[in-house]
Amino acid sequence: MIYDAFLPGVLLLGFVFKMLRPKLKGDFGEQSVSLAIHGMGLPIQNDVTLPGKNGLTQIDHLVLTRSAIVVLETKNYSGSLYDNGRGQGGGWIQRFPSGKQNRLHNPLDQNYGHIKSVGKIVPGVPVTGFVVLAGNARFPNGLPEGVLTIRDLKRKLKEMNQGEGPNPASIQEAWSKLQQADCRDGASHREQMLQVTGGGLKYWIQTSAPWITGVGLAMVLGGIYF
Repeated sequence: MIYDAFLPGVLLLGFVFKMLRPKLKGDFGEQSVSLAIHGMGLPIQNDVTLPGKNGLTQIDHLVLTRSAIVVLETKNYSGSLYDNGRGQGGGWIQRFPSGKQNRLHNPLDQNYGHIKSVGKIVPGVPVTGFVVLAGNARFPNGLPEGVLTIRDLKRKLKEMNQGEGPNPASIQEAWSKLQQADCRDGASHREQMLQVTGGGLKYWIQTSAPWITGVGLAMVLGGIYF
């Protein structure tokens, strides 16, 4: 009788963890990048949602330096990565020692769209961007141009913050404009998620996870104590 509630509860918790694992891993990578930049004392905006070419677009980080506004896309990958180029037919291949491999969209293409979206909001201000590897993945053939480790990112941002840029007042005005354009309400988040392939399911899992977890814990505790 104990297992009537205990086992289904464990299975339910396992399902929630499996579905949320990619998001938790991604959030951990983004937090690592955010903490590194905060440690440098640079202004940063995290998890920014802005108007894009086809609706809303979500950007992991925006960083303000003296010479430019920097758009960052963080990826927390593992295994070995191989670059097949940009655009159609390109992408990255992720390989593991077990022989398993995945084909990934090239995040440089994704971040290129983000850079364009930011540039339209703050025309006339230099905008650049990078893809940041926050996990333990490595490129055996060398990092593609525009891809940085966290250590390389800190070095690059330090160089950019020491360089000459636009009028300080104009870049600060652009930064304030981006802060105002950031859509942080729940409806905007839902709209942005629904624009991504599989985003509807991901949004449902994210918003329902606390309730599902609560039910699972209640079933587990019920199986233990009753």
